[in-house]
Amino acid sequence: MIKVDELPDKLESLEAGSAVALKVDVDVYFDVITALTDDFPRDREMQVIYTTSTISSSTIIKVLNAFDIDRDRVQFVDAVSYMTMGAAEKEEGVTFVESPTMLENLSLKIEYLLRKYPTEENTVVLDSIDSLAIHNENRILSEFLHILISSLRSHECFTFILSVSEQDSEEIDNMLAMVCDDFIEVGNSEEKEEEELV
Repeated sequence: MIKVDELPDKLESLEAGSAVALKVDVDVYFDVITALTDDFPRDREMQVIYTTSTISSSTIIKVLNAFDIDRDRVQFVDAVSYMTMGAAEKEEGVTFVESPTMLENLSLKIEYLLRKYPTEENTVVLDSIDSLAIHNENRILSEFLHILISSLRSHECFTFILSVSEQDSEEIDNMLAMVCDDFIEVGNSEEKEEEELV
């Protein structure tokens, strides 16, 4: 496990086209989001496509705004708001998918945004695999991940698949191990220091 403040350096060491599973402690969840949407793309010509099936894009946007994070290069594919709130108010930079079960639509929206906003480098964030696993059979989800990550590798995209460590699932971990180049557990700096003292 690495401390959350070590994550930006770890991300910098990745090669283009890398697919990384990030298992995140819930108390550093928003720190990881800011690392992926601000620290990692900063000083690079990079867009971030953030797909969310856990919490609404409007909530994540509020967090980014609270931290004064530039959203110009962050596009959202929101698969949760339409399901919970119906036709949500249209926000700039947000594309809606009706449900987290519509995995093919998620792939198509990501592909569309990669073509619509071409940049030198691209990052795709899937938040989260746990939520997608609730709404989809594991066999279908595994097939989706294989196809999506193969496609993103062909574009040399960085791909980050989030899971929450408190929702531990050996089956999900095995699924991610099959498609990802790296598996990084991210925790709270203070907790890690306490563990080292014990």
